[in-house]
Amino acid sequence: MEPYDDKFSCPHICPKTDQPQDSAKIEMEQSIKRENIHAAPYVPGMINPPEPKVYPPGAPPRYLPQPTDSTSGDILGMGPIGPWATGHLDWTPQAGCTGVRPVVDKYSITRYSTGEWRKNNLYTLTPRATDKAKALEAQTKQDIDNAFQNLNIKLEDSNKKLHKRIKDLSKWKKEVEKTLDAMTEEINTLDNDRAKLKGACRILMMPEAISRECLELRTNRYEPDLVRDDAEQELIKEVAIVGEIRRVFMNTLAKVEEQMAKNKAAKSSIEFDWSDKMVSLKVDRNISTLSPQSNLILYHPGVARWPENATTLEYWEHYCAESIRNCEEVRKQSVQLRGDLMTTILKGSQDMKLQADRTNAALAETVEATEALCDKLEENLKDNLQKIADIENLIDYLKESLRKVEEQNKCVMTRLFARNYDRTSVENCRDEAQYALIAEAKFIKETAESLNDKMRQAATVLSELKKYRGELEKDIACKRKSLNIDKDRCARVRAHMPTPEEFAEA
Repeated sequence: MEPYDDKFSCPHICPKTDQPQDSAKIEMEQSIKRENIHAAPYVPGMINPPEPKVYPPGAPPRYLPQPTDSTSGDILGMGPIGPWATGHLDWTPQAGCTGVRPVVDKYSITRYSTGEWRKNNLYTLTPRATDKAKALEAQTKQDIDNAFQNLNIKLEDSNKKLHKRIKDLSKWKKEVEKTLDAMTEEINTLDNDRAKLKGACRILMMPEAISRECLELRTNRYEPDLVRDDAEQELIKEVAIVGEIRRVFMNTLAKVEEQMAKNKAAKSSIEFDWSDKMVSLKVDRNISTLSPQSNLILYHPGVARWPENATTLEYWEHYCAESIRNCEEVRKQSVQLRGDLMTTILKGSQDMKLQADRTNAALAETVEATEALCDKLEENLKDNLQKIADIENLIDYLKESLRKVEEQNKCVMTRLFARNYDRTSVENCRDEAQYALIAEAKFIKETAESLNDKMRQAATVLSELKKYRGELEKDIACKRKSLNIDKDRCARVRAHMPTPEEFAEA
């Protein structure tokens, strides 16, 4: 039953007002009602027997409102209480708000009229909650169906977008893998070329050592051959070229080391990107297989929000493209450096080969000239030795000739001595024989002096020839030494000069 409503209150006692009634007015109305109640005294036999109420056919049950209730006074509430009531009125100033307190007769409470009771029964039997429940059930089922349809649509949309995301991630992962493989191959190739450059630097020590050894060997030449010839100039130039090539190699090696550090940094960055994409791809593939029926789903409160480190899709695409582009730029720089490196090695080895050829040609020319000079010196030495023998024979012949002249001189002197001191008197005259002997003695003396002068000249010439022979022999020994150095020792050393192919394959 609904709470007491003011429309069922007694209109004679508590009219509906918004404010409590005045206490004096209320007391006056209460006294008037008491007088009306006791105005008609009870007379026996005045009560008529009850007449049965007649209900028309098809009328509603008696516990529901009847058609006669609309004309009866029951609809207006209970009538006045007669003096037969065994109870008493308990009325207070608050009756205007709460209604009239009914008469209480021991355990019975007379509060509502019959019409009110039937109306309340109708109100109670009216299936309001049931209708609401049916409507709520229908609406709820429809809402649930719509909700699950929308949930399925959202799930399909999420799955579709997850698959699209997986496809995009797979595409970018392949691009990153391709870039990573290219960078790894580039690092390996650059490392091999760096090893070649280091090998070329090590090999470069050999031609420098060869050139310096050749210069040191040529310092062992004898005094006349200590000249700065073309071979000496080419050897000095070769040492300078080797030093310049080493400087270029070392600068290129420093650039290679710097580029290698850049390559490794780019590879590390792209590997991190690849690792992140693999993790993300694994996560998306795993969650794309989840469904409401999966046994791996859990509650995770507070996840329906953007994390602090979340990025935008545009930034993600820009980062992916930028990461690949940066790695490709570093790889292109490495490829260009490798080309410059190989060009440097080949050009340096070719320059050194050309200089070595020029040095070898200068040495060969020097050796050829020295051999020709040595042959000429040996020929002069032979002539000198022959002249020395001839002069020695001439000196022996002059000595023999002087001995014969001395014998003739002794002969003429003996004749003159005998004619000057053995003839006496007038016989010691100046005859023609005496003049002839004196002339013979004078000629013999002049001849002896001439032969002695020839002897002295021959001895001087012989001394000069012997000195010249010594010079020739010394010069020949010097040339032999130079030939041994230039032709044998330097040539044997320079036979180990590396070729450009050895530089390229180092």
